[in-house]
Amino acid sequence: MSGESRRAQAAFAFQDGGGVITASGQTEAVIEDGGLAAGPITVAFLDADTLSAEDYRIEIECWPAGRLVLTQLGRQFDTFTAELQRARNQARVAGLLAHGVAMPTVFPAAVLGLSSARPVECQLYDTHITLVPRDGDPWQIPLGTLTGVEVGDEPPAVHLVTAQGRTVLGLLGRRRDEFHREASERSHAQARVLESLTGTAIFADGQGVERSRVSGFDALVERWTVPDRAAGAATLIAAARGGEPRLGFVQLLDPEAEGMQELPALPEHWASFLLIPVGPLTVLEILAGPAAATYVFGADIESVNRDLQLLHFRRGALALRGKEAEPAPGNGYRLALRRLEPLKRLRAATRARIVHGDGWATGLAKALG
Repeated sequence: MSGESRRAQAAFAFQDGGGVITASGQTEAVIEDGGLAAGPITVAFLDADTLSAEDYRIEIECWPAGRLVLTQLGRQFDTFTAELQRARNQARVAGLLAHGVAMPTVFPAAVLGLSSARPVECQLYDTHITLVPRDGDPWQIPLGTLTGVEVGDEPPAVHLVTAQGRTVLGLLGRRRDEFHREASERSHAQARVLESLTGTAIFADGQGVERSRVSGFDALVERWTVPDRAAGAATLIAAARGGEPRLGFVQLLDPEAEGMQELPALPEHWASFLLIPVGPLTVLEILAGPAAATYVFGADIESVNRDLQLLHFRRGALALRGKEAEPAPGNGYRLALRRLEPLKRLRAATRARIVHGDGWATGLAKALG
């Protein structure tokens, strides 16, 4: 976008949480990389929880409290508003961990309901589909959760089918078939990688598969575990009760530059993992990939796997502790900590995070005790 679309002369007024105007005047409003500046007021996009624009008036509800109002933008209203919405929404895609490591293919679309159509920007990544409403929180559908990508004709649409239901995307116009083809191809590409790794077609990105469904389960675990974690994997499998251990593979979106323990045969940015039910607990162990700790969750294995898959196993926000885990201004994870439900559920369910090292076995025994 040109610099002209990111600047506009405007009148501004900022109200505090009680509705009292604390700053106002005429200024040049500027869309910056991470937020909007208007006179002495700067609103970070991660804190711009709602944005409405109509009748030549822009209102932004700010977290933790307050409202910024811009008026008198004149002829610049439409171009400035469009760029403001684009910049805010993209920042919130990243803030809600719905971005990828490469640029997506973008489709204008709408989520079709029984009586309405909600306009969204559909961002198609190699690993997931992010849906960005004009004013609302973005959300993602991991390709590994898809059980079908179907074309519908009445109305013209693409149906994204998962075990939890289906999302119907319409208003794709002439790009409906293109979206269907690309979404299908990317999903199939993941499936081909996993089948080449395991010799079976039952794995999906981020989904653990029960021991009874995997021929040669123990051999696969051994093959896809780095030597340093082999003993720990055996300990965890032996501890399983109340259900079966699950093996899975995930294409990571936050690969670590340091601490990676990779296997030569495992594709770059992929990791193997175990999910182990231990009574009411579920244990996550990365077998090969990042130097992740062992996580113990006080939740059932289905729920844990579903939420990890919705996060694409991003662990940065999951590992936060103490003040780093507070959704305070300046914390880059504050939007996810406030509003990303899978992350909130996993953090609330976390019972232990056991770092690999000399005290791992003792820490695990205490956590499972």
